[in-house]
Amino acid sequence: MGRTAHAAALPRRLVEAGLLALAAALVWMGAQRPSILVVHSQSERIPWTRGIDAGIDRAMQQAGAVRLERIYLQGRDAQRTQAQIAETLGFIGRWEPDVVMAVDDLAQARVGAAYLGARQPLIVYSGIEDHARTLAHSQRPQVQGIAERTPWPMVESSLLRLAPPGAARKPRIALVSDTGPAAEEEARGFLAHGWQAAQPIGVWRCASLEQWLRALDEIATQADLVVIGDYRYLPVPAGRTAPSWRMQLTQAALERLPQPLSALSGYAVMDGIPMGILPSPVEQGEVATQLALQAATAPEAFAAPAAARHLLTRNFALLVNPAQMQRRHMRLDALDTYYARISRRFIAPHAAP
Repeated sequence: MGRTAHAAALPRRLVEAGLLALAAALVWMGAQRPSILVVHSQSERIPWTRGIDAGIDRAMQQAGAVRLERIYLQGRDAQRTQAQIAETLGFIGRWEPDVVMAVDDLAQARVGAAYLGARQPLIVYSGIEDHARTLAHSQRPQVQGIAERTPWPMVESSLLRLAPPGAARKPRIALVSDTGPAAEEEARGFLAHGWQAAQPIGVWRCASLEQWLRALDEIATQADLVVIGDYRYLPVPAGRTAPSWRMQLTQAALERLPQPLSALSGYAVMDGIPMGILPSPVEQGEVATQLALQAATAPEAFAAPAAARHLLTRNFALLVNPAQMQRRHMRLDALDTYYARISRRFIAPHAAP
């Protein structure tokens, strides 16, 4: 009887041992797969972030056996943000991913930049750059990314189609924005763009409501066309909500600027700016993921001297606020109407960036 029970238990133990060995082998094989960690600077609930994630998912459909993890830095204050960054760096030390994809300014400056002096992990960056352009200025072979997001050629051509006809000179164009990292990138692109049929007259950077109003009044008398850059970093007064404060800034622009206006963000269009021309967050995520996949699966090619380190993206979204377009007598031609119709391909599902 005892021998029979022992004999019956033996195959079961062998099966259990086999399953344990298989599980260990699967864990070991999983650990050998290339790995990518995406670090977002903002919450996954933000449309821009969701758009980038949609682009990541699109690229990962063809990725095969690559491990992917995502972290969202969404601290509500400096202390919590610092704790999240420390936790992220600790996770990277434990997991040892092949590639860290740093999305937007905080992740680039505080996470990606932490590994500039190391051989691993390889770094890919995308989205809004930090003030110092830490990763874009890096010449290290383990860093690649997207160095310019704003589709300035499209901004110029679309605004020119809205300029009053018959002018004897090139239309004068101005940019107004806050002093945050997105506005920094916008100002740099505005000044560097090779304007063909418009005359840039300057960039107004504002750190307060007083400066914002003064800039609008100056631009009203000097420019023919106006680009509204980022203005989310203008300090919100005590007792006010960010959306109501933003709406006040938008209303001031609409009241003081009679010229054709175009924003560089989706939130400005939702706030009332007639139209917006902005980079495609889906393309940002997709292009960055393609770079990350190359880095994870072919690191020698990624770090080769001939590799293109800092790329430009081309796709854009053209968004319109129909009520404001009609109120300001701004009409899209057939080409821009087509662009506006197809822009849903380039923005996050269910929301504008």
